[in-house]
Amino acid sequence: MKKSVVIAGVIVLTAAAYTGVSWYVGMESEKTIRAAVDQANSRIVSSLGPDLGTQRIHIDISEYRRGVFSTEARYTLVLEDGDERLELGMADHLQHGPFPWALAKQGSFTPLLAYSRSQLVDTEAVKRWFDAARGVMPLEVDTRIGFGGEGESVWSFAPLEWAVEDDRLSFSGGQMQMQFSNDFRDSEGEGRFASLVVGDGAQDDSVALKDIVLNTRSTQADDVVEVNSTLKAASLVIHDMTEDAVTAEQVVVTLESRQKASLLDAALRYEFGRVLVGDIDLGSVTLGGEVASFDYEAVSALMAEYEAIESEHVGETDEEFELTPDDEARLMAKIVPVLASSPKLALQPVVWRNDKGETTLSVSAAFQPLPATEVATEQDILAQGLRELRIELKLSRPMFLQAFAQTGASEEEKQQLEMLAAMLFDQYVGEMESQGLVQREGDQASITIVYGNDAVDVNGETMSVDEFLLLFAGFLM
Repeated sequence: MKKSVVIAGVIVLTAAAYTGVSWYVGMESEKTIRAAVDQANSRIVSSLGPDLGTQRIHIDISEYRRGVFSTEARYTLVLEDGDERLELGMADHLQHGPFPWALAKQGSFTPLLAYSRSQLVDTEAVKRWFDAARGVMPLEVDTRIGFGGEGESVWSFAPLEWAVEDDRLSFSGGQMQMQFSNDFRDSEGEGRFASLVVGDGAQDDSVALKDIVLNTRSTQADDVVEVNSTLKAASLVIHDMTEDAVTAEQVVVTLESRQKASLLDAALRYEFGRVLVGDIDLGSVTLGGEVASFDYEAVSALMAEYEAIESEHVGETDEEFELTPDDEARLMAKIVPVLASSPKLALQPVVWRNDKGETTLSVSAAFQPLPATEVATEQDILAQGLRELRIELKLSRPMFLQAFAQTGASEEEKQQLEMLAAMLFDQYVGEMESQGLVQREGDQASITIVYGNDAVDVNGETMSVDEFLLLFAGFLM
């Protein structure tokens, strides 16, 4: 037998074998992709609640034509709100592994299930996006789907510019890189974008962010999902109809959440390294909120019930309406499971700091399950469902004086304002101190109010609710 015949036979057999392998890998890719979409939809439901009334978000595989070496697919993100429906489509050309041709041409021979290149579909819903991209594809996504439930994806956003019907947007474009693992249940990503400006051209209002960095990490184990996301920006500038812009420097927004079954623990924080109003330096500001043992399914059911009642009363109009006794009973029935998990809410803490000191404010509320007896009124819910309400305020006199004086246009005016601030601070804090509402140590005034067990503790002194209300009313008068 001639050597050329043997070589030709080997080539034919190799091609046939690779064709079979590619067909099999394409079949496995489809299974992986459909499972990933199902998993994404399940996570959307678990994050937002199964019953959001008329609101729905889900991902559809609207088309999937699998060939031997490649697949043409289309995915659609559907957002529904009542009768309104928005669809965002991505057209995908998927090359099957184990050695996708587009990567092999680039010299990459890492075995993969598939290599995907997706592009945003030009529809009426995103027409403005395409117009703003000025002939460039607004969004492209390159994804490498590996074996063992791993992969990586690069989202490329084109620069956008538009000014239509008084709306204005300018976006630098950028990239978001994602890494997937644990059968695509875990992900970690980073995005970088130079600038984003949105505004109202008619009113000359705008909000601008510069040097944006987005980091996100999500993990899932059994029925526990943890998400940690951070957005950083070098500056945030807000222009409105007034002369002075509000500028926040070194902006950091952090979201941490842990979700187990229907219960959610989450904390959201905003940090502004320096806040300026025009040339006035207000110092740094930190604020945020927390929730714990928050049953989002029960809350979404409560929201859906209220929307249903509202629809029964006013239909599609925005008219105000009054709840009937039957309406109140329906809402009370939905509030009971909301409080059954003993949720906690907190504004914890707000910190305002300048060169002279800092002021802090914390507010927290802890709830408890309602008793088995019927709860008929809002007052009953407050009395029986609220286990503890805590308010803590610490105010620095030097910090307050400097902040007040900063608004002066000249040094002389600043000195006058500082003297006025000192008089106001000493007068009102002194009056509150005489009433027992404030404690003062040196240049710091503080107040701690704790409500619980139908009593109020004010700076360590316990009194009834009525006594507290009389005390507070006496100060106001």
